[in-house]
Amino acid sequence: MEINRLNYKCTAQENWQGRTDGIDFSQQRWHQRIRCIDLQQEEIPISSSGETAFALIGFSSDEGVRRNGGRPGAVNGPAAFRKACANLPVHFNEETNVYDLGDIYCADGDLEKAQQELAKLVTSALQSGLIPLLIGGGHEIAYGHYCGINAAVNSKKSIGIINFDAHFDLREKGSTGFSSGTGFLQIANDCLQSGKTFNYLPVGIQRNGNTRALFLTAEKLGVAHIPAALFAAKSQDEVLEKIKAFIDSVDHVYLTICMDVFSAAFAPGVSAPAFTGIHPDHFFFSCLDFLIKSNKIISMDVAELNPVYDEADRTAKLTAAIAFQLLSAN
Repeated sequence: MEINRLNYKCTAQENWQGRTDGIDFSQQRWHQRIRCIDLQQEEIPISSSGETAFALIGFSSDEGVRRNGGRPGAVNGPAAFRKACANLPVHFNEETNVYDLGDIYCADGDLEKAQQELAKLVTSALQSGLIPLLIGGGHEIAYGHYCGINAAVNSKKSIGIINFDAHFDLREKGSTGFSSGTGFLQIANDCLQSGKTFNYLPVGIQRNGNTRALFLTAEKLGVAHIPAALFAAKSQDEVLEKIKAFIDSVDHVYLTICMDVFSAAFAPGVSAPAFTGIHPDHFFFSCLDFLIKSNKIISMDVAELNPVYDEADRTAKLTAAIAFQLLSAN
């Protein structure tokens, strides 16, 4: 694929460094299995039918966060993610391939161009048979990511978005332009223009993090949500029933996780910390497992990892644990 040099940087293989316990597959860690691809020199590898291959893609941007009045720093989220993941033990199948396709950058504050380049890369990865896992960067990653999925999917197939997030991100475009808070309204408007149904389920919504106007916007768009107050083990059956009903209503699921969905005690390194967010406990990871086993996830991202504010790398390590869960099911 053609890629804009201003918006792309490959990952050097030496960026994946870690402990080595041996070369036998049972002893290996992620840094020994991940292959970096320079898209200015190589084509995206093709995954044959029946094989499992993942594409790690960084989105080095916090321009949308800046426009939205949040704390900058998520631009370095992909680098912090790689560092946190390097020593993870390999628990995916030996036949599973994991490619690091590098980072898309937001150059000169041109967020829209960066999102377009991200969309192109996502489309190419999907068309090559890879399962994308994107790492942000601000939650402006969502609009570019969705556009890439939409371009790759048969127009007759429906795409459902499950967003673990403290916020709806259904804001109107402001004076500074589109931002990390407008992505899902942009998607809703695109769906309206193309005659598609807007299938969106936010999970972990906080009342103290969203204006009444945003709740009204969600209602107007027909968006049901699972509030943070409900997302607990005691309500497990009700939560899983709502998620299952949503999954059953769509052909593909785009899973996006904004790290500010979690309590700041567990994820301090985010652009907009939530003191009363959900806990990354057994119930949360069982929900992830439930989603994976549906076999409907077409692409995934984790957004707003902000290493500037990440005490003891807690947020980066949590992001790595989420990635481990997503990849180790295969």
